[in-house]
Amino acid sequence: MLKFGMAKIHLIIPAAGASSRMGQSIPKQFSSIGSKTIIEWVEYIFSNVASISSIAIAVNPNETYIENLKHHFSLKTSIYKTGGETRSMTVLNTINAIKDIASPDDWIMVHDASRLGVNESMINKFISDVDNHKVGGIVAIPVADTVKRVNKSRMVIGTEDRDQIWLAQTPQMFRYKVLKKALEQFKGVPTDECEAIESLGLQVKIFQGNINNFKVTFAEDMERIRTVFDAMNVGVIK
Repeated sequence: MLKFGMAKIHLIIPAAGASSRMGQSIPKQFSSIGSKTIIEWVEYIFSNVASISSIAIAVNPNETYIENLKHHFSLKTSIYKTGGETRSMTVLNTINAIKDIASPDDWIMVHDASRLGVNESMINKFISDVDNHKVGGIVAIPVADTVKRVNKSRMVIGTEDRDQIWLAQTPQMFRYKVLKKALEQFKGVPTDECEAIESLGLQVKIFQGNINNFKVTFAEDMERIRTVFDAMNVGVIK
C-alpha cells in the first residue's frame, strides 16, 4: 500500500448539483457511460487509490437517483445527504459529517462528480507532489490562448499575461482544519476550495494536470468524455 506521510486522505465528491446547463432531466453525474454512471466511474477510479482512506459522495437530502442505482461502491465509500445550496456548502456540510473519522491534520481531497479525465497514476502523482506542502494544492493547466479582460459591456479592457494564468481543475487537497476554517469564514460563495484557502492569505501549490481532465458541463461534452475516458482507461467502457 502506498503511504504518504502520517495523515489520512479523505475524498469528498460533491454530487448535489442539478446540472441545469446539460439540458436534461437527469443530473449529469447520474448519466451513463457504458456500464456505469459517471459518478460510479469517478468513485471507481479513486477507490483504487490505496492512500485514500475514505470516500464521501455528497448528494441532496431528497436525492433518489443514487438510491435507484444498482451501484457497487467500494467498502471505503459512504453516501452522505449533505448537499447544500452551493458547492461550498455541500463540501462544508460533508466535512462536518465526517468529523468522527477525520483528524484536524488529515487531508481533505475534493473532486468534481463529473470530471472523468483522471486515472490512478495521475492521482498518486498529485498526492505525492502535494503531501509535503504545508497548505495543499490543486490540479490545474496553463492556458494556451491569449486571455482578454473585458468589462460588463464585453469590451476588451486589457490583455493578461498568460504565463501567470492557469485553469483550475480538481482534485484539490487541503488540511481538514484549514479547509473547514476557510469555508466557514469566506464572505460570499467561493468558486472552488482553492479560492476559500486563498482568502486566508495562504499560498496554494499547483500540480499540472491535462486538458482531458475537463468537467462535463454541456450536452456535447458527453460524447467527448466517452472518447477520452475510454482511451485513458484502455477500453473499459462496454
